[in-house]
Amino acid sequence: MKRIPLKKVAVTTPEGKEEIMDYKELLEKIVRSPSDRQRGMDINEIRSSLKVLDALEKADGEFIELEDADFAFMSGKVHEARFFYANHAVLQFVDDVTGAT
Repeated sequence: MKRIPLKKVAVTTPEGKEEIMDYKELLEKIVRSPSDRQRGMDINEIRSSLKVLDALEKADGEFIELEDADFAFMSGKVHEARFFYANHAVLQFVDDVTGAT
């Protein structure tokens, strides 16, 4: 079982705009996106995605807890994700999520 923090972090965009990076919202977006955007999701990816999305929906508070297999799936999706700009908060998000204990 892994515990992932669900932080909300202030981020400055390249345009100088202040935004909030909400880990829960970002994880939902990442998990909902197919690993292969051209081919879409196969049934195994859909099943794995729905398990993580269900856990995110049920998560209340500061953490989400995932079984090891669900964590491995989500961690892989986070490593594959593409971000729109380089920022220390993005790096911290990836480290917080993939380095969960």
